[in-house]
Amino acid sequence: MAAVDRLIDLVADLATLDTPDDAAHRLPDLLGRLAGEVGADACQVDAATTASRGAATAHWQTVASVGYSRPVSHHLGGEFLSSAHGRLVLDSVQPLRIETDAHGFRGSTHFHDVLHPAGYDDGVSLALRAPDGVVIGIVHLSAGSADDLRPDSLAHLPSVGRVLARVTQVASCSARDVTLPPEYAVVRIDAGGRVRPVVGRDPLHLELDDGIMAILRGIVSTGMQFATFLHQQAGRLVEVRVHSPEGRTTQRQPFFVATRPAASTLGLTLRQLEVLTAVATGAGNREIADELCLTQRTVAAHVEAILARLGCPSRAGAAAKATAAGVLLPSPDPSSVRSLTRVLQHPSPAAG
Repeated sequence: MAAVDRLIDLVADLATLDTPDDAAHRLPDLLGRLAGEVGADACQVDAATTASRGAATAHWQTVASVGYSRPVSHHLGGEFLSSAHGRLVLDSVQPLRIETDAHGFRGSTHFHDVLHPAGYDDGVSLALRAPDGVVIGIVHLSAGSADDLRPDSLAHLPSVGRVLARVTQVASCSARDVTLPPEYAVVRIDAGGRVRPVVGRDPLHLELDDGIMAILRGIVSTGMQFATFLHQQAGRLVEVRVHSPEGRTTQRQPFFVATRPAASTLGLTLRQLEVLTAVATGAGNREIADELCLTQRTVAAHVEAILARLGCPSRAGAAAKATAAGVLLPSPDPSSVRSLTRVLQHPSPAAG
């Protein structure tokens, strides 16, 4: 089969990707095929994710990457795109190749410090554009030698790029999400647990480490479609929203995670929020004292201050008010007296 026929088949297969999960599952293999057809050793697609359309103000997140090491992948999807050479690629409607060196790329730190040490001596990058011409993504292809890249196949890269632009939108959930206000940064966790960017949204305000993922998976497993809580990471307090459209009692389902800097704690301190979260699970003062390494008298004083601050006559009322406001500060440990899963499974009565 001729190279052009194989590329046509590849474009046809890319065009069948019509859901985020389908794209997440199949796109790496299809990018591997694209790399093979043009003679490249690695291929990556990044999406422009920002509340403002256009590459000039975009944040970038990787949709799929094959062949690149993590440091090289992060560089291509980050520092490179904010550089002068990255701007040239994003402003061009045609692919730009290292071998032509029309813009002095071989003299750049990107080439000398990142790509060349990784074994790449040539490569090509192409901005991916929506039908109205706005840049929504980029595809990178890198090869160990200029002799490896096939000019006949590279000539068809703009055509492949047009379908990759659509796939980038599909894979990164570009449909407008009215359930999560526009000021929130958003990512999607697919059914396999992979983090996917969302076009039109900034990257999250926190790292999805094991602790936060344990909380998120616990929430999703309750079958709740929406939940909001606070999480502290690296000295930063962040509001986290979870939207699980399917609302099934299993962790293996897609869901959205949205974040923004915490707007309110209802006037409570972080320690009081920890105590209140434990109160919301139905824990008594002794249990709370044991977990937080406090005396029962100190816990009682915190509870009294919380009730006064929230204007609630009872522990249940205060817990319900904090849950509704999304200011609980849970622990990632499911056995903890501050487990948000326990709160959602046994909700407090409405605040009075």
